[in-house]
Formats: sequence, structure tokens, C-alpha cells
Amino acid sequence: MVRVKHLILFDVDGTLVSCPPDTAPVAAIRDLYGLEISLEGIRTGGMTEPQILALLLRSGGWDDVKITKKLPRLMQAMEFFCRQAFNKGTAKLLPGVKSLLTELKQRGVILGLVTGNRRSLAQLKLEDVDIWSYFSIGGFGDDPHEKRSDLIRLAVDRAGFGLNGPGIYVVGDTWRDMKAAVEAGVVNRVGLVGPRHPRQEFEEAGATIILSSFTDTPKVLGALNIPLA
Repeated sequence: MVRVKHLILFDVDGTLVSCPPDTAPVAAIRDLYGLEISLEGIRTGGMTEPQILALLLRSGGWDDVKITKKLPRLMQAMEFFCRQAFNKGTAKLLPGVKSLLTELKQRGVILGLVTGNRRSLAQLKLEDVDIWSYFSIGGFGDDPHEKRSDLIRLAVDRAGFGLNGPGIYVVGDTWRDMKAAVEAGVVNRVGLVGPRHPRQEFEEAGATIILSSFTDTPKVLGALNIPLA
């Protein structure tokens, strides 16, 4: 029997790590354009960096034409603000993550990222908890895209897989992660439930596997159809 090669694409925030709220988008827009805006009360989980920036600019009264014109410059400026806002030691590894990644790596699973973070910010966060080296490919918020599903397609392509492969999994902690996987054509969609995103949201968004945590490594491997030995 031929063993299916696995590619597992993980979201970052809320899936692998927890971090303080990102202040960089608000700081960048205030500094560059003088707009008084806020993310308070807005659920941005599963959104990408340019989507969040556009949402903030829209809340500040900008129309879509102006946003489209200014967004490329703002995206370039975000590199500085992201690095300025990130404080080393503030990222916290979620329970069971490192054990799971180690087991997956040992079994030859290709590990990747699909995140709304720009690549450099994802690297800062994951290096802070010593897991960046586990991941070989990814789709990031500063890659060209219109929707999050584009980043999934990009990551799958970079890994040399076909989108309808039975061994491809997308793992995330928001309904947007699941919706993007559906739009990208990925069959195995893994939702990590939590207080902010209950089970029902994942079911409605198309999750095919639902986990409550990564703490029980053998159970997670079984859910992902990864041989235990």
C-alpha cells in the first residue's frame, strides 16, 4: 500500500501561539494618515494584514478607491511598525503544539503556514517560541492575494501538491480559516475550538475535523489520519 504524503498548513495566532493584540495596524495608520481609528470590538481572527488595514481605513471614512490607491504604500510601511510593536518574550506557545509538531516532523509530514501575518511577523512570533524551524513553506499576509483562500493555494503550490490531494490539511482557530479552506478546495479542514470561536461556527463554515486542543498528541494524530507508528 502506498502511504499518502501529508501536508498540514497551520494558522499562527490562536492556533500555534497566543500573542498580545497587534497594535501595528492602528499605529501605522495614525502615524501616516492621522486617522483616529480602533480595532476595539472588531473580530479580525482569520483576516489578512491588508484586509485588516482596509477595514480600519474604511472605518476612518476612506472609500474603496482611495484605499486601493494607498494600500501598497501602507503595506510597505507596515514592516517597520510590526517590528517596532513586537516585544520579544510576549508570544506564548499553546499547549501541546511543540509535541505535536515534533511527532509530525518525525513522521515525514510537510509542515507549512497559512496566516494573515506578513512573513516577517510570523517568523518573529514563532522564533520567539522556538518553532519557526518546523515550517518549510507558507502563504503569508504580504503575499499577493485577494482572499485568504489565495494564500492556501499559494502554500499548496509552493509545497508541490495538488489542491485536491487527500493528504492536505488546513488547521485554524476561526471560521474564516475553514471558509478559506472550502474556497480553496481543501477537503480536510481542521477547526480548533475555543471560547471566542465555538464549535457551531466551525460546523457552519465547513470544518470536517474539530479539535478542542493539541494536548493529546496520539488523539490528534489519529484525527489527522497520521499513522501512530
